Amino acid sequence: MTAAVTDALIAFYARCEQLWHTQDYLPQQAFDPEWDSPCFIAEANQPQLLPGHKAWLPIKRDEITSFSNIESALSIELEPQISTFFGAYFSDHMPASFNDEIIELVQVWSEDDSKRLQENIIAHLMMKKTLKQSPTLFIASCADDMQIIALDNVSGEVVREVLGKGIAEVLAPDLATFINQLTPVLLEH
Repeated sequence: MTAAVTDALIAFYARCEQLWHTQDYLPQQAFDPEWDSPCFIAEANQPQLLPGHKAWLPIKRDEITSFSNIESALSIELEPQISTFFGAYFSDHMPASFNDEIIELVQVWSEDDSKRLQENIIAHLMMKKTLKQSPTLFIASCADDMQIIALDNVSGEVVREVLGKGIAEVLAPDLATFINQLTPVLLEH
């Protein structure tokens, strides 16, 4: 299953790069030395860059990050798809269309961001436990701030969740299927 997630991410990033190429678009991020990332690419002749910005591309990590610290801290076994989703690549968050809805895939920008993400996952899982709800792992934000797209840690399904209320609907049987249904989009900033 985790290989399928990696393959789906590779295919999604390829669709993104194809869109960027056809739109003569260069993904860029304001450069802050305190928030550096291996995603930044060498500055060549890139006239479309905004002042103070650098171009970036998703980059495959040398090895998949382990989430065993979360598992041991909370005495929980995490759905294996999540470590591949968050641990296989470094990337900025990725906007996409899913069933005509614009969402933004949460991605990991750097090692520091990976630590921050893991802290947020722990807080989310603790909140779910307090609310006596099934444990979920957020993977995307929605236009409606009260909804997220998450991976159900019990079933492995991708679900829409209403914050504070729990799972509202199942969107896909697994993460690879969900990612394969995404269409990359360009957002105007």
